[in-house]
Amino acid sequence: MTHDSVRKSLYLRQLEALIIRLSPHDIPQDLENAYGRELSGYTGEKQLPYHLHMVQKEKMLLYGIRLPWQKHYFQMDNLSFFLKKIFICEVEHLKGKLFINEADQLVQEHEDGKIEIYDHPLLQAKFQQEKLEALLTLHGFSFPPIHPIVVFTHPNANLNFKHPDIIPVQQLPLRIKLFLQEPTANNEYNYTEYRHLINFISAHHQERKVNIHEKFKIDLRKIVRGVFCPSCQNVKAIRIYGTWQCPKCGIKDKMMHVHALKEWALIFGPVITNKQARWFLDGISIDLTKRLLRQLNCPFVGSYRDRKYDLTILLN
Repeated sequence: MTHDSVRKSLYLRQLEALIIRLSPHDIPQDLENAYGRELSGYTGEKQLPYHLHMVQKEKMLLYGIRLPWQKHYFQMDNLSFFLKKIFICEVEHLKGKLFINEADQLVQEHEDGKIEIYDHPLLQAKFQQEKLEALLTLHGFSFPPIHPIVVFTHPNANLNFKHPDIIPVQQLPLRIKLFLQEPTANNEYNYTEYRHLINFISAHHQERKVNIHEKFKIDLRKIVRGVFCPSCQNVKAIRIYGTWQCPKCGIKDKMMHVHALKEWALIFGPVITNKQARWFLDGISIDLTKRLLRQLNCPFVGSYRDRKYDLTILLN
C-alpha cells in the first residue's frame, strides 16, 4: 500500500471516534488538545498536494509515513521523490506572529498575547532526514540527496524570520524548482528504482496505535452508547422492523450499526464479543447481535459463548 494521498491518520480517527462518544462536558482537556493538534496537522497537510502538483509532472509523492528506527519511530508529513532529489516536507499549521528566538526555538505569539514555544521545525526535519538516510543505507539502497523543507500552511501565519528552507506553502513549488535546477553529483534515478524504494518505505510504514480510552483515562460509564443517525449525528437510531430508523429525521438504514462498530474498533481495538457489541449498540438481543456480526463476514475465533470477532476490515 502506498500513501500517495493525504489521509486521516489512525490516531486522528481514534480521537474523533472517542470525542463523538462523549458528552461535551465529559471530554477531558488533554483529549481536546490532542485532537486539536492532530486535526491542525491534517488540515495543513491537505494543502500540500495542490502546491506540489505545480512542480514538474515526473515525481512520486508519499504522505504521512511513519517508519521504525532502532527502538523508536520517526514520521514525515510528506516525501516528494524527483529524479534528482528527494524532499522531506515538514508541515506547520500555525497562525499568528512566528519567530525564532535566541535558543533556536519557534515562538508563536497569538493575537491575545499568549506565547507558545515549539522545537525548531527545521531541526526536526533534519533529524528525519538523518534517520531516513541511515535506514535506507542500512537496507542497501542508493538514493539522491535528501533535502528538508519546513512549510507553513496557515493563511494567517506571520513569519518574522527569513530562511530559504522555512517558507509559506505558496513558495514551495518555486523552492523545489530552484533545487532541481542545481547540479548534483549523483546520476538521475529512474522510476523503477524509485518504485522499489517507495515499495520498501510503504511496507515498513506503521500507523501509530494507541489504546485511546486508557490513554485518556475515560470512565466507561461516560461512553455514549447506541447507533447514531449519520445525518443527525448524535441522535440515537431505534431498531424497527429489521432496520434502523432515526426518530428525528426518519432516515432508515439497515447497515447503520456498521459505523458504530467501526467506532468501537477505533476506541477499544478491533476485537469484539457478542456481549460487548450488545453493550455498545445498546439494547438489542443476543440473537440480533449475532446476526449483525455474522453479516459483516469478518474473521472470528472461539465457540458460541466465547466467540470473538475481528473488526479490522472496518478500519481499512
